Amino acid sequence: MTDRYDYLIIGGGIAGVTAAETIRENDNRATTIGIISEEPHLLYSRVLLPAYLKGRVSREQLFLRKIDDFTEKKIDLNIHEKVLFVDIKRKEVGLANHVSIGFEKLLIATGGAVAAWGAEDIQDFIFRLQTLDDADRMLGALDTIKQPLVIGASFISLEFLEIFVVNKISPTVIVRGHHFMDRILEEQGGEILHDNFAKHGITVQTSDAVKEVVPRENTLAVFTEGLRRLECDAVAVGIGIERNIAFLDGSGIELGEKGVKTNEFLETNIPGIFTAGDMAEFNDTILGKHQVVGNWTNAFLQGQRAALNMVGKREGFKNVSAYSITNLGLQITAMGDCVDASDTMVRSDRQKPQYERFFLKNGAIVGAVLINRFQDKAHLARLVQAKTAVGDYRDLLSDFQFDIHEIPVVG
Repeated sequence: MTDRYDYLIIGGGIAGVTAAETIRENDNRATTIGIISEEPHLLYSRVLLPAYLKGRVSREQLFLRKIDDFTEKKIDLNIHEKVLFVDIKRKEVGLANHVSIGFEKLLIATGGAVAAWGAEDIQDFIFRLQTLDDADRMLGALDTIKQPLVIGASFISLEFLEIFVVNKISPTVIVRGHHFMDRILEEQGGEILHDNFAKHGITVQTSDAVKEVVPRENTLAVFTEGLRRLECDAVAVGIGIERNIAFLDGSGIELGEKGVKTNEFLETNIPGIFTAGDMAEFNDTILGKHQVVGNWTNAFLQGQRAALNMVGKREGFKNVSAYSITNLGLQITAMGDCVDASDTMVRSDRQKPQYERFFLKNGAIVGAVLINRFQDKAHLARLVQAKTAVGDYRDLLSDFQFDIHEIPVVG
């Protein structure tokens, strides 16, 4: 570690490492590049953590870089180092070990951590799936878990459910909505998911939430707002993440509702300071609003784009975000804006099963949820990005006989 870098990156995940490597590829001078990462591990694939717990990949296969990769590219990697503050006037970051590191340009890519859940005395029963350490801990417990409870209706919850099923454990999932993922799926989509859950021995408790958890000797007694009592010996928490932004308090870097606020170039209100990945609350010019997107592909693309902007190849970040998962035999994708829409159209076939819900705003498709219709994803992304008005095609969207590819991309 040196005392000053031309480019300093806080965060050693996919956004930060991609940014460092992109800077080096586009600036081969004697430029100094440093990464500070709180993680104790080298870069690994977070998206493969569920596969690791399903026995489909080894622990070694999770790692995407070796230390020699950084040495060869003259990138200083400093792991297990915590940043406490950023001083924008002095262009310095302060570490927990009382060392200060200077920078000319800074990228903040610290991601997030799973929100706190449960009292201190039950944490031995609580499992998360954000880090490799989380996965290692869960792997060590799978042989003893018999009655797990999954909290929440997220993509991570889907991963937990399949992990348990693959390991021949029958889970229960509790969700606040009338059905799983009711924020983006209406009733017909919920029926398809619930049919599949039942097929795999998953019990779903809907319209309910945990009110109190009482520890027993080897189990938990869970009391719900709906007056249910559930017994479990593990709780898998799939409730989303909180962005790691506390170290920016008082720095002068503008924060948004969920993360670090940026323009379309992923640059903050402070020139020369950028952000990327889960914590970037960026100006999405496709959807016309600031938003955060917490997935691997987005983090990679933003790390790349932010780096190019940092070296002077300035261009706005444009990408139709998408979350995709193959879960218990169903391929599920949520793309674009599936919340802030004024109109929706649905087509569903419970028997096949297949499902699509299109979200429209001002006559154009702005988002979609697909179940077993992955073949439509790429064309829908082009329609969303071009802000194509669907016009007379709108009413055809409810019929699977209509091929979505017939809508021309115009815009």
